[in-house]
Amino acid sequence: MLPVITAETARPRWRWAVLAVAAFAWWAAQPAQMQAQAQATEATGCPAIRQPENVGLHYRLTFDQHHIGFVEVRQVTSIDIPARQWALANDLTLSTNSPKYRNAMRCLLREKRNPAAKFAEWHPEWRAVSEATEQKDVVAVRYESWNLIDSAGEFEVGPWTIDAKPDQDWKAALHSPDALRGATRKTVEIDPGGLEINDAPGARSANEASRVWTTPKPDTEASIVPPRKVAQVLSRRDPWIAYLGVTSWWVFGSALIALSAWPFKKSTDSDKAAAGRTAKAAAKTLANTALQWAGLSAALALTLVLLLQLYPTTSRWRAFTGISSGLALVLLARPWLPLVKRSDDSKKELTRHTVVVVACTAAAIGLLVIVSPQLFALSWNLTPTAPPSLLGIAGLALLEMSMVWLWFTAMAAWGWRFAREGKLGGSSAGKGRNAPGHHLRRVTATGAALAVVAALVVTCHVLSFESRWRRADWLGEADSLFGNDHMGILGQQLANFPSFGPSPLWAYSHTSVLTGIALVALLHLSHRAGSGVTSLGPKGWDLLLVAAIFAVVALRVPQFAGSAGKLYGLWLPLNMLALYALVKAGRRWSVLGRVDRKAGTHKAKKQLATDQESHVAAELGTAAGHRRLMGKARRCRDLLHRLHLVDHGHAQETTRRTLENQLGKLHHWQPATCSRDCLPDPVSVVDVALSWGPHRRWWRNALNAARWAAVFGVLPSMVTVWYENAYDPGHWALMLDSATGVPDVVWRFLAQEISFAGAGLVLGALWRVLPGERGPMRALSLFIAWLIPICVVAAFSRGIDRKTLGLSLLSVVLMLMVLTLTSMWMDTDTFSRERPYWTKRLGLLASIYQVHGLSGQIAFLIMQLATAATIWRQITAA
Repeated sequence: MLPVITAETARPRWRWAVLAVAAFAWWAAQPAQMQAQAQATEATGCPAIRQPENVGLHYRLTFDQHHIGFVEVRQVTSIDIPARQWALANDLTLSTNSPKYRNAMRCLLREKRNPAAKFAEWHPEWRAVSEATEQKDVVAVRYESWNLIDSAGEFEVGPWTIDAKPDQDWKAALHSPDALRGATRKTVEIDPGGLEINDAPGARSANEASRVWTTPKPDTEASIVPPRKVAQVLSRRDPWIAYLGVTSWWVFGSALIALSAWPFKKSTDSDKAAAGRTAKAAAKTLANTALQWAGLSAALALTLVLLLQLYPTTSRWRAFTGISSGLALVLLARPWLPLVKRSDDSKKELTRHTVVVVACTAAAIGLLVIVSPQLFALSWNLTPTAPPSLLGIAGLALLEMSMVWLWFTAMAAWGWRFAREGKLGGSSAGKGRNAPGHHLRRVTATGAALAVVAALVVTCHVLSFESRWRRADWLGEADSLFGNDHMGILGQQLANFPSFGPSPLWAYSHTSVLTGIALVALLHLSHRAGSGVTSLGPKGWDLLLVAAIFAVVALRVPQFAGSAGKLYGLWLPLNMLALYALVKAGRRWSVLGRVDRKAGTHKAKKQLATDQESHVAAELGTAAGHRRLMGKARRCRDLLHRLHLVDHGHAQETTRRTLENQLGKLHHWQPATCSRDCLPDPVSVVDVALSWGPHRRWWRNALNAARWAAVFGVLPSMVTVWYENAYDPGHWALMLDSATGVPDVVWRFLAQEISFAGAGLVLGALWRVLPGERGPMRALSLFIAWLIPICVVAAFSRGIDRKTLGLSLLSVVLMLMVLTLTSMWMDTDTFSRERPYWTKRLGLLASIYQVHGLSGQIAFLIMQLATAATIWRQITAA
């Protein structure tokens, strides 16, 4: 039976039906509304803050120039947001690595960014502190970050951007995102930290330097005057000065090599008949190689610099020049030549074919990327096509690696050739060094090691990019900022390395060490071709080579030279003149020089061949003469020690006259060319022995001093490089941020070591003609000559800041310490045959210098240590 529906029962049901339809319609409309809101939120990423006037904002920007090379900029942003008035407020209390936290911070810091920027000109910030707390329904956010301004570009620091342009004031601007429009900025402050604020519209002075905005506008701006040192780096004129300086160094260095090698090209008929068998013929061969390198070095320097300036946007031509010049340098160096010439070297051709095939293969890989970029999904200018692919990234990495490998191989090959033709490798006999195939294994191992080094350079480049990208993309907006994704920007950076720099100019800048190797090789062969024994030290062309080594290797341009210091080539003649003046004074006032002058007034009937030869060298150049002198020197030291015991009551007084008589007899030293005593009154046989040095030839003294200087220079080199690159987070961050940061640190350490070794080489070569009776005094005289060009540079420098001056003084003191320690060890090596009788080298030093002399030298060394420590404390506290 069906129910009966009446009007009374139908009316409530109709009402319920209407309500159900309305509820369904409202429910059906909700997803569309929620979807629209979600799309709007996704489009902006930042919901609006209700009642933004209740939000408290505090901004502070601080500049700090605590280093001469960059300016540190720090910012602190404090935001107080009522939790119920913003949908993303609670997301701020999550982990800093969570996507919700990053999205919320992007809304509060920089919701909308500038149009697409160039990645190379954009410098993302480093985050220092990021924390949020919730109390009484208010979320308090405190965000700190920092950046380092050391070049031109746009630097971000939290909600601030600093636009650093050449020859202009820096523009610091505070940008408010849409989410904070209408929020109250309670405090906005800029502290220049020693810099000068040129303009700050709408701000008042909080003190003598800071500026504070009490009623800040939506975008707050200020103009900051950059410091002089950093402004010079940013100046448009500075790159030209830098290029001119590097070019002048190469040109002057090449001219110096040519001038030093030219005399050895001259040969007589007898020399030609003995070609390949005499030292003069070997010197002529090396001279031809040095002249070849001088021409190549100057030509490549001009080519690379002009190419960088005339074609700043042509990637393919610059990359092609880098690959082809690297290959040409490798093949011209001929690294397949064996250590010594042998007619039975059956592996010579195999070695040559191996080197040629490997070098050409490496060049072909790079040239394939340049000539046919479409095969690697690259455009004509070697940038990845859209969308970028892994094939294009791999092709660019191979191009960079092949170029770096070719240049490093070229450097190693030319260094090997100079060492081979200059016979710097010592004895070639024994231990299978001349066995067939040994040279092939050595060349193969060297090439493999250089391939690893090239791969590490490329890896450092990629890691530096990844670090910068992570900083720029920590809020997930790098793609929109740079107008490209991660892969595309990485491809652009890899393309910039071989085409725009720093390679090949970066790689070629390290070839300066080849100039030093060539000069040392020429000096060695010139010494072997001459007598080397009958002279106190290098003379004529040998002295020119020593002065060239002193100017090119030992003397580093001081940091406070400014733009003038970058004209490296102009300082080479000044450095050489300073050394010539020292040698001129030394030949007159040195111990052996005074002995020679007295010997010249009492010549025996049997005179030397010429008046220019040294009487002391003629005597001590023979094994018998040197043995006689060392025996008298040891006897003299023993008598002085016994006399010291008598003076302190440890022996009988009656023996004093006997000891004095014996010392008087030892003072009458008569070389073969003297008819009577040749020693001036203040000079003893011990002084003569110490002035002569540990070896019969001055070249051996030079090698001995170079080794000790390199050993004693390890710690100073580490300290200097560490302070310049990793002393504080700023140094370390900049080093890791650079594409060649880690390789540059390694090279700076090696360059510092080469500088110390070069100074030691010059000290040992001029050991016998330097003023002073003991080693430390000779080191001090050479140090003064080393310091003269630095003082000249300082005289033309203005406005030297405290830290620059302190760092330069520290380098000066460290050089003096290395030379002092080297000279003391040279004195002990002079009496090295007595080492078995002394348990420690310090005891031998006490015996050589005697008690009072040793205490004075130790006090001199302690004073240097104290000075270095004081300077270090001052510059680190600044």
